[in-house]
Amino acid sequence: MDRYFSIWKRSQFNLLPNPDASRSLTYGEELEHILSKESCQKAYDEIKAWPEYQISPLVSLPNLSKKLNLVDISFKDESERFNLGSFKALGGAYAVSRFLKNFIEQTKEIAINSDDLRKGIYRDITSELTVATATDGNHGRSVAWGAQIFGCNAIIYVPASCSQSRIAAIEEYGATVLQMPLDYDETVRHCIKEAEENNYQIISDTSWDDYHDIPAQIMQGYSIIAEETLKEYFTRPFRQAIPPSHIFIQAGVGGLAAALTGYFWAHLGERRPKIVIVEPENAACLYASAAEGKLTKASGDKETGNVHTIMAGLDCGEASPIAWEILSRGADFFIRIPDAITGPTMKLIAESPFDDHALKAGESSIAGLAALIMTATHEDTREVLGLSPDSRILLINSEGIMDQSLFQKLVVAD
Repeated sequence: MDRYFSIWKRSQFNLLPNPDASRSLTYGEELEHILSKESCQKAYDEIKAWPEYQISPLVSLPNLSKKLNLVDISFKDESERFNLGSFKALGGAYAVSRFLKNFIEQTKEIAINSDDLRKGIYRDITSELTVATATDGNHGRSVAWGAQIFGCNAIIYVPASCSQSRIAAIEEYGATVLQMPLDYDETVRHCIKEAEENNYQIISDTSWDDYHDIPAQIMQGYSIIAEETLKEYFTRPFRQAIPPSHIFIQAGVGGLAAALTGYFWAHLGERRPKIVIVEPENAACLYASAAEGKLTKASGDKETGNVHTIMAGLDCGEASPIAWEILSRGADFFIRIPDAITGPTMKLIAESPFDDHALKAGESSIAGLAALIMTATHEDTREVLGLSPDSRILLINSEGIMDQSLFQKLVVAD
């Protein structure tokens, strides 16, 4: 294996095969309230009608693939989605539109569409409504954008660790941003309390008791990534028009990972790709849940117990219960990786030493690639994961460079 990969080969990681996964298990009716073929199609039909909609590119990295002895590595590049910089644009804004549409239809007893909201036909109603959410950045930006284009107010709560550049990116869309002296999970609970006291509608990408519908709608929005990806694979030249064998997907609360897992599971059954869930070692709530066989909080830092990672979008200590419902049996492997690998992996994708296409990837985007390189450079983990010269890998560039100062520190100044 190329000496260039020595830093990944030396890095420690933990790989856990999911003991509850079964390739022969069918996608059951008990999961369809979260994600179904019909609900995914509904989200796709709505979002593709938005005037800003464009299919995000599927970018192949042929030279990196050869170096890792794989037939293909492809990145689904979400860094320009709706000019918001991340995949989150597909979820929060969609849920805002659904909430406002349903509210007006129930109030006025008429049928409307999202274009009516854009035109401001019901601005007298929507301007009196406020949506709220807690976020590390990208989800809040999507909710703020949805509130702006569909005509309501937005209050976004962010944790103490949220950078000023991420806050400014949310404020750009007219939202009120309140930074709390709390971690992400505590900020979620604070948002719930504030929403109940002020009659805000929460648009959260994580679920809890008696709050499932909106996080499910957000995941349905995310499923468009899988819909597009399959079409893009099948439009490649004949011998390359083959779906991926593996998906390495980074996870925070698990919404994106569950959306992709659920979509491929429901549509491809036993022929679905192997799903590898990747998390930072100090914020690995899904890994902890898989190890215990039930929803479990991340153990955090070995010395302090604090849940924190440089990968801001993955800085979550508690998984979304509805995401876990899908991942607990649909994901094949869970892996946790160190923060120290973030900078080198960002640099690899930004300035390819192998003359592959360069990608604008943020610190939360590179976890899947980092895990792939670490596992592909060890023969034992290649065997466990079933990685071979015939393997086709799908990765998700889930966000662009959202924190310029951190990018400068990790990539440019390195």
